[in-house]
Amino acid sequence: MLLTEAELSIGVFDSSVLRGGQTKSQERKVECFELELFHNDGGTSHINGKAYPARRGMLLCAKPNSIRYSDFPVRCSFIRLFHAKGRTEDIEAILSSLPDCMYIDDINAIEKLLSLFSKSISYLISSSFDTHALLKLNSTFLEILSYYKYLYQKPDQTSSKQQMSQPIYKVYEYINEHFTSDCSLKALAETVNLSPNHLHIIFKKNVGITPYEYVLSKRIDRAKKLIIAGEKSMLEIALETGFCSQSHFNKVFKEQTGVTPTEFRKQLWDRY
Repeated sequence: MLLTEAELSIGVFDSSVLRGGQTKSQERKVECFELELFHNDGGTSHINGKAYPARRGMLLCAKPNSIRYSDFPVRCSFIRLFHAKGRTEDIEAILSSLPDCMYIDDINAIEKLLSLFSKSISYLISSSFDTHALLKLNSTFLEILSYYKYLYQKPDQTSSKQQMSQPIYKVYEYINEHFTSDCSLKALAETVNLSPNHLHIIFKKNVGITPYEYVLSKRIDRAKKLIIAGEKSMLEIALETGFCSQSHFNKVFKEQTGVTPTEFRKQLWDRY
């Protein structure tokens, strides 16, 4: 099902044009996912008390309920993703797993992203009158998201990893590899010789969500893939993705997606 113009807002923000004479924006609570690619050096973006000096190629991913503001001047391309039940959960799960800020150093990568954002704007302008343009808009948005995730996971993309301290990056990678097994806060803390409480605090500061929330996002993402495959029962999927029981799996799945696993499967069947 396609995302519509009401669910995607895309454009360019230039503080010198839209906020002339102002030195900073008002502090505000973020209501949707906000993805931004900065065009120039200068200015500073603040998210949840952490400052990110703007550089050409800087990518921001502000999550709902974050507190943010900017010191001007800033110029960036932006995408806003508004929640649409049943259509954006998978995309939101990916965005939730990305860091609040990442610096891209590869010139070719920066140019590719700038081009993709520019295409998205042109497709959005014409999508109200052209179904083909709406298809292109969705395709380009997914390409941006896929490329962002690829850059973040790329082994030599060291500038993004510098946003995490070494212990937190070790825990982050541990969860990626072992999220179906024991990933309790105590077990994670033992892998880096930190207290559970300290790990909880610094993981959320570095990654944007708690270790528990990140583990759940990985498990639910895996569960969705298994449900789509249609080869296993809900109990088998629950146990394979690290849940202690099917009832616990059902509860968490609905909290994360708004529907039960059975309802999620039914929605898939109804599409065919």
